[in-house]
Amino acid sequence: MAYSFVFGIMKILTPPAALVFLLLTTTCSDGNPADPGGGNPGGGSFAGQIDHNCADLNDIPVQWIDSVQSDIRMHYAHTSHGGQLTTGLELIESDDSSYDVDIGSSYLPDIAGALCVFDGQEGNTYISPELFWESSDGMNMTRDVLTNNPTINVCMWCWCCQLDHYSENQVQTYIDSISVLETEFSGVTFVYMTGNAQNTGSEGYNRYLRNQQIRQFCENNSKILYDFADLDAWWYNSSTSQWEQNTYSWTGNEIPVEHEQFNGNEAGHTTYESCRQKGRAVWWMLALIDGWDGI
Repeated sequence: MAYSFVFGIMKILTPPAALVFLLLTTTCSDGNPADPGGGNPGGGSFAGQIDHNCADLNDIPVQWIDSVQSDIRMHYAHTSHGGQLTTGLELIESDDSSYDVDIGSSYLPDIAGALCVFDGQEGNTYISPELFWESSDGMNMTRDVLTNNPTINVCMWCWCCQLDHYSENQVQTYIDSISVLETEFSGVTFVYMTGNAQNTGSEGYNRYLRNQQIRQFCENNSKILYDFADLDAWWYNSSTSQWEQNTYSWTGNEIPVEHEQFNGNEAGHTTYESCRQKGRAVWWMLALIDGWDGI
């Protein structure tokens, strides 16, 4: 039996809630201490979960933002939902130019003082599973990007709504394919991701189970997980200074689902507020990969 402390109140959790708690105990501060630029970008020792607890830019010392911009070159592939991260990064830059980012459509920018991102694959920016990891051709497309851009040291691919219907075996194929790429490109840090938490009903429950499968793998194998679903389901209420999680009931279980505050279609099927939250989590993740020890 597991216990959760929420807003100072101890609650006894029963399965599957206990399983959720156990899977989410890895925090954003699992990296090892290092000086800015003194980590091992692309091959660092940070392993853990990037979630809603990693969404406050004020926590990251400015020197680590500078260090990420100097050290990290990222390959990021996605379809429409994944655009929430890149939109978030651009919105954050528009709010504060010190978070300079340069996102290249099917190419890697080379801009000093900016986080440079190769968006998509060579010749394509809308990257479904078969164009990244689910087919031999897709795996080779990913290999081409990493081989032709040897300064890339972080790589990640984002789900759309596939996990609403994908089977356990299909998700295992995702895990196996990324693991193969990790072996082939030892100087690149591969980031695993959960899928969005927008759907409800049986499809939402299937997505929840498949997200749990990915979380469990990452916890068991000390991988980096960008928990998109968690970032969807939690919203910070500034009027109460509390985080709020949204859930729905299905077959007697409370399943996380996108918070009502994020219901919208301003960008990537959500709100700009949600995009900013996900962009802030990207900065957290990259700073930890680069060697920051968190808080």
